Amino acid sequence: MQPDLEAELLANVRPYMSDQEESGCDVLIAQATEFLDAFEWAKRTGRAWVGKCIPGVLGLFLLELDPPGPQVDRYVWIVVGDLPPAYLSSVYARSPRSALDGYIGEMEAWIEAVENGRPTDELIPVNAAPTLQNAEALKSRLAFLEREILVELPGKDLEVDRELGR
Repeated sequence: MQPDLEAELLANVRPYMSDQEESGCDVLIAQATEFLDAFEWAKRTGRAWVGKCIPGVLGLFLLELDPPGPQVDRYVWIVVGDLPPAYLSSVYARSPRSALDGYIGEMEAWIEAVENGRPTDELIPVNAAPTLQNAEALKSRLAFLEREILVELPGKDLEVDRELGR
């Protein structure tokens, strides 16, 4: 990764330091690392940064990988909490705001497919059955993220900024 791109990526996060984190963030980082460790290609270096941590609600972390080749990003965003866990590429998401916005967009595509009776196989994996009840519960959580958290996260996101009139 080019140094200027790495600097851009790390500009709006802070290093994760277990002894200085809010109570409950340790549970979320453990969920994030456990989720990522399930992927054979994801060899963590142990370095992690916090994009946002709200115990019991949301953990948005940036984790550094030791990529086995050019097809694997050096950094990935992990979203965990009272939500389906997911990872997102740092190539497309350079800030906490763009990472959470990307997560919301991917999950909204899943919801739309479920609501319209379309297959979800080609969409972001969701650890819940594709039922209308699960889609509605996820929609409610995403609305909260958009309304209460996304707008406060650091980083540029043209779509969010346009919606906010910035």
